[in-house]
Amino acid sequence: MWKVLSIKEMEDFLLKNSTVEDIKTADREHLVTPDFAQIMTADEVRHDISVLARIIIRGYVGWPVHNDIIKRKVLVYLMKLYKSAHDMRVDQFADSITKVTTYIPDNHLTIAGARITTKRKPIDVGKNVGGDNIFYSELREDGVAVIAFPKMFCDEKVKELKDAFIKEYLDKSSALIIDLRGNGGGSSRYSDELAKYLCGTYIDNAKQTFVRTTPEAQKIQEEYKPTAEWANLPESENLVLYKTGKHYTINPNNAYMKPIYILTDCRTGSSAEMFLLRMLHHPMVTVVGDNSRGMEVYGYMAQTYLPISKLIIRTGMHYRILEYENFELHGYKPNIKCKDGSNAFDVALEQIKQR
Repeated sequence: MWKVLSIKEMEDFLLKNSTVEDIKTADREHLVTPDFAQIMTADEVRHDISVLARIIIRGYVGWPVHNDIIKRKVLVYLMKLYKSAHDMRVDQFADSITKVTTYIPDNHLTIAGARITTKRKPIDVGKNVGGDNIFYSELREDGVAVIAFPKMFCDEKVKELKDAFIKEYLDKSSALIIDLRGNGGGSSRYSDELAKYLCGTYIDNAKQTFVRTTPEAQKIQEEYKPTAEWANLPESENLVLYKTGKHYTINPNNAYMKPIYILTDCRTGSSAEMFLLRMLHHPMVTVVGDNSRGMEVYGYMAQTYLPISKLIIRTGMHYRILEYENFELHGYKPNIKCKDGSNAFDVALEQIKQR
């Protein structure tokens, strides 16, 4: 009679063909490039599947959080791939393992270039006024200051532009529009500084942040050492509390206390949502557009690659408990949800005129 394996039995089976040392790391400038025409033997396919399983089961921060239904779907699929392994090209192997992302509700997790996508129907609320610029700002004739982040870049040019915007425009403005439409994230360094300035103090974006400290997780974190602040936490098989949020009240004496309108759409995610979650504590903020992407529960991404196929795996190192339930894949619902085909920027301007 066929036996239904437990989650633990499937995990142990998949892990037996790899070790921690099989997990390969490299910083983002030195990652290898897969040869998609390369032929992998059946044994090599099984080995890379085992390493992938090790990264997901033992290194990925979301694995202890996901429920047994999700875990079982992932494990059953990987078991099927493992037991049916045969000689194949790297591109064929990549196609076979990318399906794993469809089982895991994590908008950051990336396997061989594939990731889950938010399944709700997108609404067109206009394009980011910043266009292709790394940063855009202006003070309109009507007194409305505009700042646009098409993407969260981190370089000295962005810092200079941000600082100039604060110095030259904000004090003269009567209201502020911050455009985050189409912003899929990046570095939060300078947007966090902007949030701090607008709120008059530092604001946390999560109630609690957890990490993993298994040997696999520590190996994956090598890309960030010595900057990973949790590198010296004690080893544990469970999630480890890394940080507790405490700062959720703005300082009105130092804050920008004029109307603030933040524009979002279904592509607003990751560090752009991190900025949004901080700004939601500001009493003068109104969010306009469509739901953000829902890409903030799992984050602080690290990259590894499979030893034979050289396929890149990107996994989150942070698990965050937010103030908003059911956030991943769903995002933040705006205060003013625009109609499909409308422009959130125009809607925000009309709201400012009516104040």
